[in-house]
Parts: sequence; structure tokens; C-alpha cells
Amino acid sequence: MGNLFYLLGVLLAGYTGYSGFDWYYIFISSLIMTVGFFIVRSSQIQGIISNDGVFALPKLLIIQIVIYSIITTPIFFIGALFS
Repeated sequence: MGNLFYLLGVLLAGYTGYSGFDWYYIFISSLIMTVGFFIVRSSQIQGIISNDGVFALPKLLIIQIVIYSIITTPIFFIGALFS
């Protein structure tokens, strides 16, 4: 199920770039990929929250969105080149 969100995030980044949408769709695609990451790593995230507290979840969310934006940014701009 998590891999489906990864694929959906990549496809959304390419489609929004191809369709000429604004640049902030890069972060929306990264957020969708982060949901896939949380699904795949749900047991590990539960352990992180139990050890570090509830504030570890927003920190992990922001870090993963930034990391996945490194993946979706080139896909967005390659799609924009083909439009």
C-alpha cells in the first residue's frame, strides 16, 4: 500500500509539471510520498514516538517532506519541459 503512495506522488509530480501547475505541487507530491513512508514504516514510527515523544512526529514529517521533494523536483521540471 505504501508503494502505491510512492507511485502516486511521482506521477502527480510529473503530471503537475506537464500541465503547467505552480511549483508548490512539488511539496504536495512529497507529502503523498511521505504518507507512503509512514505506512511502510508504521511499526518503526510507533517506536520513535514512544521513545522521543509526540513532537517527534511533526519533525519526522517535515524531514521526510524535504527529502522527498529532492525526488519530486526533477520529475516536476522534466514534466514542465515536455509541456
